[in-house]
Amino acid sequence: MAMAKRFVQNNNRNAICYYRYSSDAQREASIEEQRDEAHRYAKAHGMNIIREYSDKAMSGTREDRPQFQLMLYEVKKLRPAYLILWKTDRLSRDKIDSVIAKKHLREAGCEIVYVAESMPEDEADRVLLESLYEGLAQHYVIQHKRNVTRGMKYNAENCLYNGHVTLGYKGKPEQRYEIDEQTAPIVKMIYRKYADGVPMKQIVDDLNTAGIKSVKGNDFTINSLRHILSNKAYIGEYHWGEYIIPDGMPQIIENELFDAVQEKMALNKHGGNRKVKEKHPEELKKQPEEYWLTDYITCGHCGERMHGLSGTSKQGRLHYYYACGNHRKHKCEMKNINKAKLENVVLYMLSELIQDGALRILIAERCYKYYQEQNSDGGAYLDSIKVRIADVDKKLNNIMKAIEAGIFNDTTAQRMKELELEKQLLVDEKNAEECRQKFEIKLEDIVKYLDSLIDNMNETITKHKLLEILVNKIYIYKDKVVVSFNYSEDNRIIPFDEFGEFITNRKKIETMMNEHEIKMDSAKAKMLKSLIDDDGEDFDFFV
Repeated sequence: MAMAKRFVQNNNRNAICYYRYSSDAQREASIEEQRDEAHRYAKAHGMNIIREYSDKAMSGTREDRPQFQLMLYEVKKLRPAYLILWKTDRLSRDKIDSVIAKKHLREAGCEIVYVAESMPEDEADRVLLESLYEGLAQHYVIQHKRNVTRGMKYNAENCLYNGHVTLGYKGKPEQRYEIDEQTAPIVKMIYRKYADGVPMKQIVDDLNTAGIKSVKGNDFTINSLRHILSNKAYIGEYHWGEYIIPDGMPQIIENELFDAVQEKMALNKHGGNRKVKEKHPEELKKQPEEYWLTDYITCGHCGERMHGLSGTSKQGRLHYYYACGNHRKHKCEMKNINKAKLENVVLYMLSELIQDGALRILIAERCYKYYQEQNSDGGAYLDSIKVRIADVDKKLNNIMKAIEAGIFNDTTAQRMKELELEKQLLVDEKNAEECRQKFEIKLEDIVKYLDSLIDNMNETITKHKLLEILVNKIYIYKDKVVVSFNYSEDNRIIPFDEFGEFITNRKKIETMMNEHEIKMDSAKAKMLKSLIDDDGEDFDFFV
């Protein structure tokens, strides 16, 4: 059996702290109380706190706590000797997760110390007691979960507020949800706009520009908007787990408007109309089409948004298109455009852009500049701390001179004690800020992220991410595509004929390579490869 690695503690007095608070409804030590006690503990044991992490209103059974994960990521870089916790259950109330986290911390040379639980010095006794505490914590979770679930089931059966916050509603414990007069009009506005044909992206932009926030206090996104537009609570359905109770919520959106929005969302996402669905139910079920350009494309001729559409040819084949909203109303001459053709053009353009190394650097620099504007002060905060430390040192020197001159009393001693404490706090603050600066996001981190997108161009998530990063709007004309970008005021124009000719020539060259691959010598192979490669690599043909 393999022997466990011997724990080697980092040779310093640096410490990190982790605080967690589960819920406002529980009587636990708050984040502030845990922080105060951790600082007292550190001071009493001569430790220097260099970094603090806290997860508010986060259950200890959840492994995806953001600050918890950040701590496990940074501990190998910071290399502290100690992690200060309030109790064993602050790390995790899941036994397995706790073991994994402790293994990670031990490998980083970090020992865990507890403020509110004393541990034996003997390693074997310590491990046994820690395990006992963790077992009790897990038992508490199981019991607590049973009690909470029982209470929430009762709430659900009676359509009472269950702690879930939904835009447009307000709730109080042991009472039914009520319509929030402040936010319900926002929900109605979102539904009306979408039903009237306003793209999701435009609605999101309008909400964020107006400074309207989601229930979590964040900016709106396409996903959060999609959730609002499909939430049956707005037509009166109460949902909690397996409980679905009609008329359990006060209704905000009329049924007709809700149904119209669902139909429009289905049309935009998967395409098709009722006739097509009736004619090809099996094919549509097997191969649901995603119209991933829907939120970005606009008819260049009339300005109307374009949506997904499917139809059947005379031969009975199913075809997919993007269609101008005004074309079917006979208000625009823009004809339906083949889905695959348009998506290939846009995908080619995105691929060409993201493979441009200079452009990736440009985008990364702009992102980094924005990040610095939001998160960096150019070292001003650190400089201000150093100035304050120098000022305290000067005052301490003056007191020392007074003592040497024979002036020493209770007032002098008290003032000296206050200044020494102030200096220690400032030094801790300086060390923490230096550590934070050390691990800030760097320009090369953003460049690496953009580089990572190149190899995943055909994945749906990558296509959406590239559209979000690069593209502002896509205007579709009969003969061309015009793209406006987030990073530049210049537009990109791609004629359909030019793109078609490029694809045809490329396929011919690829066919030639495949047919003559065995016969070609090294020089010819490199020449042909250079003709169809998009990465800009220059070959030395005769090496």
